[in-house]
Amino acid sequence: MTTPAPRAVVPGIGQPGWPGAFGPDIQQRILSVITSGAPFSAACTPLPTGRTSVAFPILDSADPAWTSELDLIPDLAPTQSAYEVAVHRLNGSLLISRESIDDASFPVTAQTETAIQERFSAKLDRDLIQGAGPAPIPTGVLSVAAASDGTDILLAAIKAKSDIGTAGGAATHVCLSPHFVGELESLKDTTGAQLYPDAATTFAGLPVVNSVGVSQPFVMDRSRCWLVIRNDFSAEINEFADAAWSRYAVSLRIVGRFALAIPQPTKAVRKLTVAGVAPTAAAERTGGKRA
Repeated sequence: MTTPAPRAVVPGIGQPGWPGAFGPDIQQRILSVITSGAPFSAACTPLPTGRTSVAFPILDSADPAWTSELDLIPDLAPTQSAYEVAVHRLNGSLLISRESIDDASFPVTAQTETAIQERFSAKLDRDLIQGAGPAPIPTGVLSVAAASDGTDILLAAIKAKSDIGTAGGAATHVCLSPHFVGELESLKDTTGAQLYPDAATTFAGLPVVNSVGVSQPFVMDRSRCWLVIRNDFSAEINEFADAAWSRYAVSLRIVGRFALAIPQPTKAVRKLTVAGVAPTAAAERTGGKRA
């Protein structure tokens, strides 16, 4: 039996049998689904690129100088260095049954987007936060961030803001896990009132980025944390792939290239520690005192 030739891949799922399921631009739609479902990655400053790596020039120490007419212009190049990070591929494929596609009452688009976020978004956030390399595994933010210490988590966050500001940055967000937010919201003072009732949205005067990938709380300056996205992101469907053909399904293959770029970590990120250790639920509970 002759196997039919695969159909040409179309730039969308708007083919016969699935009209308009993802709109006119599947590539941008699914990229948006992935990045918006990754809270830390979404909080970083996006940096699109067409290259395999991005580089940032860094002036290490020398400053420009005030000079008079005909004075020598100082050369800053001897103290200039460069920070470079390569983008690597995050990819995978999933099957969507033909029955769900052909069922006009089934929310196939929403269910597919949910599946993509549960896998791709979680992986992107987790590894850009916790990854420790080597390539192609990213070097995450916690691998490059110095610690800001305090006698409790609030003072550690305030110290982190001060440390980032002193280095030349400006703290914009504090990143916490949902579990840690729950622990903060459970803390009470001696009268039984919540110490941090708004911890899900604001803590230490900063907006909260609530991500399951945050294994240790940290403060960031989003303008100095770059989410590098190569502009060849692709989301392609194929109903004749082996796995799809044998299961009466279509295969959706997603291939994206990403990197986290933090050229000057001392100005950009600080992880929070309490009394020299990473904050934990036990460390935060202080018998009704502020934590």
